[in-house]
Amino acid sequence: MPNISEVVVIDVSETIEHRGTKHCVCVSVSAEKYLLINTNHRAIYDDFEIKSSEYAFLKPKNRFVCCSEMYHFDSDKIIKRVGVLNRGDMIKIVDKMQNSESLKTIEKNSVIPELNKWLADNT
Repeated sequence: MPNISEVVVIDVSETIEHRGTKHCVCVSVSAEKYLLINTNHRAIYDDFEIKSSEYAFLKPKNRFVCCSEMYHFDSDKIIKRVGVLNRGDMIKIVDKMQNSESLKTIEKNSVIPELNKWLADNT
């Protein structure tokens, strides 16, 4: 199971049927709960940009962390681990999740305390 903030490539072919691809880059926000990292900005995903200059796994292009929906993937679907998001970007995730109108309260209540603990432990 990945640690919070770890970025992994996951086989999503059984979970996200509308996608044309079978693999997706995701950031871990809790036990087997992830946010997707997309190539392009889409306002509907309430995303924010992460810079390729800060992450070797993004080279050569900036990407966008989608904060409008969390996905559950079993750990056995992880194909490879590619890095971790920095503390500043994890703070942005917490802020986006706290202010999200699309995330359910139960999802927020199950993940945000764990993310805040991670932030406190990783100052």
